[in-house]
Amino acid sequence: MKYFTGIDLHRKTSYLATVDERGAVVAKRNLPNDESAILRYFAQFDDKPKIVIESTASWYWLYDLLDENGFEVLLSNPLKTKAIASAKIKNDKLDALMLAQLLRSDLVATVFVSSPQTRELKELLRHRTRLVRDAARMKHRIRMILAKNNLTVPFRDLFGIKGRKCLDRLSVPAHYRSQIETYAKMYDHLDQQIEPLTDRVKKEAKTHPIAQLLVTIPGIGPILAMTIIAEIEDIARFASYRNLSSYAGLVPGLHASGQMARCGKITKQGSPYLRWAMVEAAQAIGRVKRSRLNLFFRRRIVRSGYQKAITATAHKLLQIVFYVWKNQTPYQENYSG
Repeated sequence: MKYFTGIDLHRKTSYLATVDERGAVVAKRNLPNDESAILRYFAQFDDKPKIVIESTASWYWLYDLLDENGFEVLLSNPLKTKAIASAKIKNDKLDALMLAQLLRSDLVATVFVSSPQTRELKELLRHRTRLVRDAARMKHRIRMILAKNNLTVPFRDLFGIKGRKCLDRLSVPAHYRSQIETYAKMYDHLDQQIEPLTDRVKKEAKTHPIAQLLVTIPGIGPILAMTIIAEIEDIARFASYRNLSSYAGLVPGLHASGQMARCGKITKQGSPYLRWAMVEAAQAIGRVKRSRLNLFFRRRIVRSGYQKAITATAHKLLQIVFYVWKNQTPYQENYSG
């Protein structure tokens, strides 16, 4: 007898529902997120069920637990699976029992599960990105205080040596001075945490063959190269650069009605970190003067404006990433001037 189990994973508990090959419910339980309790639930079946878990922010531990114990585990794409469920089962509530029935019918839209090594790299890069964003917030708060007092620092880098000296000498009311000092200390602490992470990523990039190929592309440095690698992992997953662009959410949405069809804004459905990496690279293209990509970027600005030019350049860069990685050849500029 074949069994199919859907798991609705929550922060403290998980609801498990199992059906047989005819769709009959054979077991249902709401269990605490305890590894022993979950394994005991599956011990009641004579054959190991096939399992599907809805992708949430906390799926790692449960997927690894079941995978290590020999279960076949799938991770469902919530948006796509919910759309299929609405069309096929006429119910828009995606729960454990519905997941089990969709799995039995082979209707689960799955997501790719990265290897533990790639997940570790992802977490390292995402942790660094969060810290960088937090540090940027500290800078922004200090600039807002200066703006409130109609003050400016005549240096581009507010937190460079000259900028900090100038900041320390500015005359501001005491309550603002205490805020500036607090934010500056928080920035310094964050910067101290970011530096070793940056060094670690750059060190890994130097020995990673794909990273060494990707950094030949204008706008892509070692941090972005490793981010792209972590988010894609295996370029063979994508049949074409269009599939990769769709995965990054860098393709326009299509709105069709009758005989009319029009493209809208990019979908932004997919990997937000891959999309962020490509947008960062596109923004850097503006500083790469003698480059075909810079020329492409400037022409798009004239045609569509800055924001659309960034999106178009990010899409173009991802196309180049696809072919550089797939063909295992560095980027060739062939710029004639």
